[in-house]
Amino acid sequence: MGSEILVLQNPHLWLVAAGLFSGAAVNRAVRPAAYPRWRAEDPQRAKTAKWTFFTLYLCLAVVAALGAVFVPGAEKILDIGLLYLFLGATVFFFLVFRFKKSIGLLAVILAIALAGTVLAFLQSLNAFTGETEIGQVKVLDVRENRMKLEILPADGQSVIAWLDGSHFAPVVKVVIFDDYVVFLGAKSWYRFEGITSFDMEQTDSGMKFRQQATDFYFPSPTGISARVWDLYERYDSRIPGVRTVQVEMDLKRVRVPRRSRELSLYSLRIQNDGGLQIIEIY
Repeated sequence: MGSEILVLQNPHLWLVAAGLFSGAAVNRAVRPAAYPRWRAEDPQRAKTAKWTFFTLYLCLAVVAALGAVFVPGAEKILDIGLLYLFLGATVFFFLVFRFKKSIGLLAVILAIALAGTVLAFLQSLNAFTGETEIGQVKVLDVRENRMKLEILPADGQSVIAWLDGSHFAPVVKVVIFDDYVVFLGAKSWYRFEGITSFDMEQTDSGMKFRQQATDFYFPSPTGISARVWDLYERYDSRIPGVRTVQVEMDLKRVRVPRRSRELSLYSLRIQNDGGLQIIEIY
């Protein structure tokens, strides 16, 4: 995902923009009619210009507020702190426009510094909490010690495979970078090899997972090439910025499809700071 898209998906920036236009609208509403020359020559024209600009700024504020809801998603704006951010931005920019000769320059400098700090914080937050979906697994059928899975890599065609056992495990090779590299925008590199399966079996020491003989491996795995993976695996301790190079194989028990929901779907996600998560979508 490009940096431009990440910026647009940030509700804080949309609400700051809405506060800017709201502050400008309030300033137009409380100040005398615009253009002193018009006030003397044509008071009605000056009054019309004042409320025209008020309406324009108000419309832009509404558009920015709607952007904060619909572009990032409504679930990201369910926070009372965002309301305080909008109100604070409105008051701040009203003061900037209302008293621009006395505090305008200082306020602009402080606003630029604040914006830079907020963007740096959001960049670091996204860096350490972001994730990349590498594929999905759909459960088509579950029988006694067997499961029929549709494997949908993020890049490539879906395939259907029968696997023995009750748990599936994506086989993903991962290159995890150091924190400072992640902060600068790097994401964990991966190579999605395929899917293997496990089952619970009784042993003398109790129930344990045992890998089954059925596996599925992609003819052309998605992600980094085998040559790049081999290079990083061999020289990971010598390559700056690399924390570790490893194989991720987390297990997930398949859920028996219900009649009301015939298929179960799981999302496979690589975290920016390392690790594989299997999220049940439905």
